[in-house]
Formats: sequence, structure tokens, C-alpha cells
Amino acid sequence: MSRGWAKRQMIEDLPDPAMMSLEQMKAEVAALARADEISARRWLCDRPDCDGLPHQGWLHRHARSSQRPPTWLWTVWLLLTGRGWGKSRTAAEEVREWARAPGLQLAVIAKNATLVRDICFESPKSGLLSVFPPEEVAKYNSSLGATVLELTNGTVIRGFGAEAPDNLRGWAFDKAWLDEYAAWSRHTAQEVYDMLWFCLREAEAPQVVISTTPKPLPHVKKLVERGQAQEQRYREGGPPPRVVLTRGHMRENDANLSPAAREELEEEYAGTRLGRQELSGELLEDVEGALWKGWMLEVEGFRPRREHLPDLQRVVVSVDPATKSHENADMTAFTVAGRGWPVETMFGDDRPRGYLLHCEQDRYTPTQAMKRAAALYHEHQADCVVIEANNGGDYLPALLEQVDPTVNWRIVHATRGKRARAAPTAQLYEQARIAHVGPPRVFAELEAQMTTFVGLGETEDSPDQLDSAVWALWDLFLDPTMPPPRAGDDQRLRGRR
Repeated sequence: MSRGWAKRQMIEDLPDPAMMSLEQMKAEVAALARADEISARRWLCDRPDCDGLPHQGWLHRHARSSQRPPTWLWTVWLLLTGRGWGKSRTAAEEVREWARAPGLQLAVIAKNATLVRDICFESPKSGLLSVFPPEEVAKYNSSLGATVLELTNGTVIRGFGAEAPDNLRGWAFDKAWLDEYAAWSRHTAQEVYDMLWFCLREAEAPQVVISTTPKPLPHVKKLVERGQAQEQRYREGGPPPRVVLTRGHMRENDANLSPAAREELEEEYAGTRLGRQELSGELLEDVEGALWKGWMLEVEGFRPRREHLPDLQRVVVSVDPATKSHENADMTAFTVAGRGWPVETMFGDDRPRGYLLHCEQDRYTPTQAMKRAAALYHEHQADCVVIEANNGGDYLPALLEQVDPTVNWRIVHATRGKRARAAPTAQLYEQARIAHVGPPRVFAELEAQMTTFVGLGETEDSPDQLDSAVWALWDLFLDPTMPPPRAGDDQRLRGRR
């Protein structure tokens, strides 16, 4: 039957408006509008490799084939994808599919109670209220800390924040949706996940869908490793995996994204560590033996805005100079860093924090390098330029004074290996005391060097930006020859050259 003939037959079957009363006509129009709405809510078509765009029989945008749930009995479906892929909508639609069964108890858990309500329930494009038809909703309570959606078939969907495992104690559920699992506190996420599974202990077919942008955190990697191991056994003839991994790039959902926003995101983040994670949905693995682990660059507050910084007691410009300036020589690297006391502290930790404000590298002649150091000194109103003077670089301070005699400087000499010098700085990151301020692209090369630097001596390339950053933070926090700060006012280098 052709599509045109079917449409003609549908029109001929409609009642004759001339024979209808006004009430009948209004009812007919309402029924047609309702039929269109029901049709537009359909999510999963059966076209193989569907791209989710309108096609015959599905005149609205709907699920891509990659957004369909596994066809076998699974327990965890981990949507590990880039931003904008559609993972929240996919998870919400899966909850709706579960809720067709009457009398279920379903849990929705996000980082906190506010995000549960605003994102998982009330988001206009991907929240539960946007995918459930109004006639299926019996009651919705959106008070903070008690977000509950009751359906007409007796199924109840409850929202929880993941701040504390005890939020789930005492409940019993059949299935659950965990949103942005990688954004949960790394201190409690695994405990909340474990507590949820105790809440699923009586379910006939327990299932958990997890929608998250990946981050290299222990609780995320644990699930990924389980899924990869089960997938490998399946390829070798074993049973289908119970933990199923779905990966995806933001570009898969181009049809539903703003072209201008997508171009801006790709221009700003493509090729950076953050872009690989947030756009491509990559789970960035740690290099064995590396001093910096990926999670150290993902802690909350790691990328503050400049206007949110506290007053900085000291700011330094550190220089890791190249010993030669030909086209194959090492780069000269510069880091601008400051130290200050945070306005708000967590758990009574009132230690000072470090803030990397700028990082760059290029090939310079010695004079060009000192001119650039002086420019950064004035641009950031720094207190001092810290110059590593190994390998014959002792003349650089004299050159800096010729370039700009107003610049305060300090010369440092490396007496230990790179790894031994960098390890205490990495511990500052481990303590969540260092932040990178500014566009991620500025720190892309530095962060790549951090997460791959092992310190194998001659067999490993010299990490110029990393060396520069280490010197800056060493001067601000770790140099044993410098006296400690007093009452938050560091006078260490006043009047010193």
C-alpha cells in the first residue's frame, strides 16, 4: 500500500464536518491533536542503523540506533558519552519504558537533590516530565529533597541526591537511573552505588541505567573494567555482558545541537584533554607510574573563573629556558602562578591554594625569552620572575636586567632529578590545592605532560611546561630555603633580587 493511497484513505474516513455539531467538531480536532502528540512521543523505531531523523512512519525525531537499550537481559547499562550525545533523554526514555509495568518503585539519583529535580525530572527536553504523557501522571511533588513522580498505574519514581549513602537506607526499588555518575563526589560515590544495590536486593529483574560524561575516577573505572572484561568473555563465546558500555561522540547528535554552539565548543576544546573527555566521551586512562592521575585534574573547583579567585598574596612567573634556540631545540616554557587563601574552605582545610594563571611555550632566543618573561611579569603584576639556570643559563638574570631593570628575579638550580623535584608538586594536586584558571586550551599541553610524565631520565622527553609549572609552585609552596608565610601576608621576596 503506497503512502499516498493510505493518506487519502485516512482523509476519506474522517467524518464530514458538515454533518457535525460544534461540540463534535471540537472533540474530533482534540482527538486528532492527541493522536499526533502520542505519535510524536514514540521513541524506539525498528529501522536498523536509524539516525533518529524523521522517516516514513516516524515523522518526528526519535532514538538513534545507538540509543536503543541492549536486547538481552542486562543489569547495568553505562552510557559513557560526550556532552550533547543525548544520554539524559535516553535514560529518561528507558525509565518510561520500565514504568509501563504497574506498581514499580523506581529510583533516580543525581549529584544532589537540586540536580535531580531540575535535570532528571523537570528538564524541558530530557526530563521525565517531558517524556511521560500528562494523562499518565497522577501526582508530582517537586519540593527540594522530596522529588516524587506518581503515575496512574501505581508506579512511583523517587529522586535522591548522592551526597550521602544513608539517603537510600531503608528503601526498596525495582530499577534505577543514575545521572552524571562521574560528577558524584569521589569520596562517597562508590558507597552510594553499593547502597543502591542493597535497595535492589528484592527486585525480580534489577536494572540500572547510568548516564554520564566519563572521568577517570575510581568508581567509574571500576564499572568500565567490569564491562570490558564481560565484553571480552562474550567475544570469546561466553554469555552476553551484564554490564553494557555504550560510547559516543557529541557529533552523533548534530541534528539536535546548535551549530554555533558546536563550532564554539570544538574550536575551544577539540584536541585538549578536556575536549577528548567532554566532547568525544573518552575515558582517559592513567599512564602507569605517572605522578599526576587524571582525577587530580577533575576535582570540583579545578577550573575556576578568574573573577572567582581570592586575593593572591604572591604571583610569580617561572621560566624553564632552552639552552639552544635552533629549530629542533627544546622549548622555552613560561608559567604564571599565584597563591592565596580560598574564601570558603572545605572540612576546615584553611591551607593556601595555588592558581596557575597562564602557561605557554615556544622557541626563543635568550633575549626574546627574557623580553617575554618581563611582559608576563607586568601583565600579571607579578612579584618575581623565577629562572632555572642549569646548563649554563646563569647569564639570563643579567640579560633580564638589561631588557627590563624593573623586574624582580630569582635564580634557581636543579639539584635533584625531575621526578624527585616534581613529586611534591603532584602531591599538591592530590590534595586538591591547585587550580587551573582560564580556557582549557591554554593548559592542554601542560596537562598532557603531567598525566604522561613518569620520570625515566634520558629515555623520556623533557617536559618543558611541566618543568616551568613545577618551579613556579615550588617557589610558592615548597622551597625549604624560604621562610613560611606569616598571617597570610607573604613578604619573602620584598626587596630581594
